[in-house]
Amino acid sequence: MEKEKERRRFRAFGCRRLFWTAATVLGLTCSLPFILTAPELHWHIHNNIRPPLITPAPASKTSDLIAFICEWRRDSRLGAIYTIRPDGSDLRQIRSRPYEEYSQFNWSPDGAWLVFVATNHFLTMLPEERYEIYRVRFDGLDSRRVTYNRLIELAPIWSYDGRSILFFSRRVIYETSVEGHEISRTHNAYAPNRMAGRWGRRAIDWTSDGRRIIGIGAYDALLYGRKRDASDWQVLTRAEMRPDALAWANDDERFLYYSNGFSYEFSKLAVFDVKKKVEHFSLELDLIIDAHWSPDARWIAIKGRMLGESDEMHIFLVDADSGDMQRLTTLSTGILGAISWSPDSEWIAFSTYPRSGGNSRIFKIRRDGASLQQLIEIDCHITEMSWSPT
Repeated sequence: MEKEKERRRFRAFGCRRLFWTAATVLGLTCSLPFILTAPELHWHIHNNIRPPLITPAPASKTSDLIAFICEWRRDSRLGAIYTIRPDGSDLRQIRSRPYEEYSQFNWSPDGAWLVFVATNHFLTMLPEERYEIYRVRFDGLDSRRVTYNRLIELAPIWSYDGRSILFFSRRVIYETSVEGHEISRTHNAYAPNRMAGRWGRRAIDWTSDGRRIIGIGAYDALLYGRKRDASDWQVLTRAEMRPDALAWANDDERFLYYSNGFSYEFSKLAVFDVKKKVEHFSLELDLIIDAHWSPDARWIAIKGRMLGESDEMHIFLVDADSGDMQRLTTLSTGILGAISWSPDSEWIAFSTYPRSGGNSRIFKIRRDGASLQQLIEIDCHITEMSWSPT
């Protein structure tokens, strides 16, 4: 009798032990992905476990550079960031990590740093965990992560003095130091609803002296203020259609914005005079993908498609004073990709890729449409490009 009771107690103990062991294993299995992707763990690894990041000695560029993002799906790699000189020499890969792809990058005001969004496709449970902001020096050294959280960060831009970085997360503007410390957010009734431009494009911008700021707000509002925390922002005007992006001219008196209709029936680009508070001029196209001021504020380069023409994208040059527009590119160069101005406003760099797939090419063309030059051909798809300011 006693032996039978002992066997029952032993079986009961074994069942309880098996149950708790299974529950522990199940709990660890379910929680391990969240532990591995926790922002706190990532910060600890980057700042304490990994070898310390030693900032290299300051380096000066011997030439301005064209940075571009390549995408490919090979050997578990999704993309890379490259730089190249404007004459097509000195191609250099400055950022590439397994399972990462890159987007939404731009140069610091001094042309020494790039800020970008890295999307990590490894050990992620939710899409929100993938998007983080990084910065890297022009020579590929001193690459650092700036944000650590599970939010989606979009459209990072530098402050006018290069000391901080602004970005969007959950339709709110945040500002952080270049080291990722002291993150602050805006407080404005207009700002939170739709402050990120379409496709992660720039939705805020400030003048070269940092004294005035414009932004895209709720209900197609174009906002204007003087404080970076948006506490004094007011509605300057309202667009006819939802604006996709905007940008100040370097004369600090005008800005452009462009909109694509909800059904993409037509697109509009407008130049707004802040002092007079009126539109200087506007243009209608079939589709506008991108638009950039020239550094001297005299011209606007548009990547888009004219009304009534074929489906091909072209580069159009607009006189910022008169609004006159002309087409620069032809069909022979392939499908148009990214575009960017040179610092002296004399050249426009752009990328193309063939319809049947294959290598992308980077060209540059003079502002008057002459001297088309191919800089490089590379086995990837170039998605973004930016010419350094200096």
